[in-house]
Amino acid sequence: MKSSTLIYTSILLLSLGLILAYSSLDSEKIQVINYNYSNIAFPPVNWQEYYWSVLVYGKPNATIITPNQTIFVNNVSVFPLNETTKYVYIVSGYVQPYAYLSPIALFLVLTGTFVGFKGTILYFQSRVLGEELTKGYAVGGSLYRYFLKRFSSFLFSAFLIILVVILLETLHGRPLDKTLLGIFTFNLGNSSFFGISITSLVFTSLSYTSILLGISFALTVYLSAFLVIYGIKNKIIRCIIDKWKYIGTALASWVFAIILIYLLHFFLHVFPYGTPKDDLLPYLVMPLISLFFPYIGIFSNRFLLNAKSVPNYKGLKQDILIYRHVIGNVTVVVLSSISSALIEMLLAEMLVEGIFLWPGLGELLKIAIFHGDYKIAEGVMIIYSTIALTSNLITDIVYGILDPRVTR
Repeated sequence: MKSSTLIYTSILLLSLGLILAYSSLDSEKIQVINYNYSNIAFPPVNWQEYYWSVLVYGKPNATIITPNQTIFVNNVSVFPLNETTKYVYIVSGYVQPYAYLSPIALFLVLTGTFVGFKGTILYFQSRVLGEELTKGYAVGGSLYRYFLKRFSSFLFSAFLIILVVILLETLHGRPLDKTLLGIFTFNLGNSSFFGISITSLVFTSLSYTSILLGISFALTVYLSAFLVIYGIKNKIIRCIIDKWKYIGTALASWVFAIILIYLLHFFLHVFPYGTPKDDLLPYLVMPLISLFFPYIGIFSNRFLLNAKSVPNYKGLKQDILIYRHVIGNVTVVVLSSISSALIEMLLAEMLVEGIFLWPGLGELLKIAIFHGDYKIAEGVMIIYSTIALTSNLITDIVYGILDPRVTR
């Protein structure tokens, strides 16, 4: 496959993924209404299932209207009335109606980044060597058997996750049938702290995680590819990359985040931090820098780790040796571990979110721990494991399609 085709495909997937991630952040104010006649006011049925944006706008509130009075309630719940009468129960708050797009957006960004990395390497190889010398040749194998092997590994890992969830739910006294139904429908009940659906909480927070992780991961991989290509033969760039890794090891993302807050917010008063409501961009800058900047050094050095010394084989030009054999072999190693890099960055992001009060999975998990809400922690664990398993499966399949050694 030509490098231009891969790069255009990558741009398309990345653009679509980031558009969906941004769309999943869209919020609007709604009212859910219930009419009835009783001495007890009941909230609307299934009001907890809406995608309430509680990390950004707070919990939904309630208003109960009767012919004689209007009652304002902070926590939505069953409310006893003084007499049997007609009432209107209104639940008001902000929702993210497209929050369900967030996991799709994340996987599109991952696939686009994966394809883009491969396309970028092929582009530089073809510029130096020409199209013919960059072609790979199939040596056997079966894409069908390759897919079955990867999918069976995915199923086994998913089975282990389900067992862990069943164990946790059993320890809390939940029946097995309800636990299994909840897992397969991704319905883990309601949060004891927020009082709304765990699914709602996870998807609305994943929207903010997806936009931050998507941009930072794509930037990291693309910039790393350019740095490595130019650093293979340029000793100065190579030396910079080699020293850059210490930013990621000595100054991890969460440490770098604290430095940025003190420097750019408290000292220079350049960027705000906290929960963004209207203008997203100013609040995005510092979390983004704290994630991708250290990881560029880490990711670039993983690429260069196996290319530190270029052997001298008689009869082969230096460019052919470097760009076809050395870079080609190292690219295989990097592509096979790119989903692991995504999950590693996701873990770092969850800590960074807690520092910047960014309303993603990390902030949601922090709140769950502070308030002892095990269901939220369980929901975050399930979505994290799902992202990890699915990203591994996607990269394995795309790798099998792009790798000429795997044929039909």
